[in-house]
Amino acid sequence: MSRQQERRRGRPLDDSTTGVILDATLELWGEVGFAAVTIDAVAARAGVSKPTVYRRWSAKRELLITAIERFVAPADIPDLGSFKAEVTEFLRNRGEMYRSPRVRRIMAGMIAACTEDEEFHGEVQPFIDRFPAAMRLIIQRGIARGEVRPDTDVELLAAMINGSFYYRSIIEQKGVDERSVEFVVGMIMAAVPPGTERDLPLGR
Repeated sequence: MSRQQERRRGRPLDDSTTGVILDATLELWGEVGFAAVTIDAVAARAGVSKPTVYRRWSAKRELLITAIERFVAPADIPDLGSFKAEVTEFLRNRGEMYRSPRVRRIMAGMIAACTEDEEFHGEVQPFIDRFPAAMRLIIQRGIARGEVRPDTDVELLAAMINGSFYYRSIIEQKGVDERSVEFVVGMIMAAVPPGTERDLPLGR
């Protein structure tokens, strides 16, 4: 019988205990780095037994990914009927998220862990993909409405937009304010409308 099946057959898990464990995981990760985090250390920090941790997660990587997802949740942007409005809302959401010191530590730790452990990188990749996915959808809606030039490289533009805020927030540790949002939106809107093909090479 798998560990997941055993969990389903056992007593319901206490959500408050789960939260304490995840908090302890992130505290340790920030203090000692990915490689030095152990289930023993997490259990000790959380004040629970190792079996209590293993009832919820079968391995350290699984625990760390759950901890990331608990505190860093990129929001999807609904169809607002306007490419500019959706990009603005997207960047405001990311700016608000990156203002949290905890989120900045988590994101920096996650990227560092990805360089240290290929298996962790593979397991956390679906979570990482959620960041550009929302922007890709916004760009695709803009193309469908005729607001964005149809030859736009959706993947590259989404990466550029996400990367600019990530670099400023996580690498430079500088805040992302409304002025930053307006500046980036202005640059995007100057580049993407149909008719800019000859001026700005954003095509595939």
